[in-house]
Amino acid sequence: MDLSVEGKSERIPPGSHICQLYSKVTEIPGVTARLLRVGLSLKEKCLFAAAPAQIQELREELEKLQVDVDELIASGQLVLYDERDVFLANGKRFDPYFLLSSHQTFIAQALREGWQAVRISIDMTWLSKDLATPEQILKYEAASDAVFTFQNAPIIALMHYDHSKLLPSLVVEMLKLHPISVVGKYIKRNPYYLNSEQYMLKILRINKDKGNHSTSA
Repeated sequence: MDLSVEGKSERIPPGSHICQLYSKVTEIPGVTARLLRVGLSLKEKCLFAAAPAQIQELREELEKLQVDVDELIASGQLVLYDERDVFLANGKRFDPYFLLSSHQTFIAQALREGWQAVRISIDMTWLSKDLATPEQILKYEAASDAVFTFQNAPIIALMHYDHSKLLPSLVVEMLKLHPISVVGKYIKRNPYYLNSEQYMLKILRINKDKGNHSTSA
């Protein structure tokens, strides 16, 4: 199974983007290692980006799963990033569409190299720390849903967020944009999932109602 947490597993179809809400960064490597191991066995190109300590922990988790990390890095099938610059516009600024574009470039490159698909996993708290607004994070997640899920793109994306660093209202909105989430020790399917088209229509209706209310007032 692609996603496994505390003995519970889920099969994840291409085009999926998954949200993990964690309380400790040590929750990231175990979930990610299992997701990437399946992808690596299926000849998919995999990427993990996080702080150096989480990179090292992922390496250790993969090695426990009998994955030869150094060989896969040498072959180009596994990419590990412990620097944020490559995902930031001009190496400094968080731009949701620039980040999405980087994923699309990664997919195109992987397919040119002959890999079957891609899997990416990024600690978004590390990436966007002191850089992203709640609105930018929501734009990134909604755009990812539109591009990957609607187009059935050959990608599975697992994005990690420290829920203690997010406003409660942002957590609620984030969950609406993910059909599957990992929260603590549980894999949760979201019955209230709104795809990006529905989500944007909802926002437009709210803004229109606000405008009408202001006019009538």
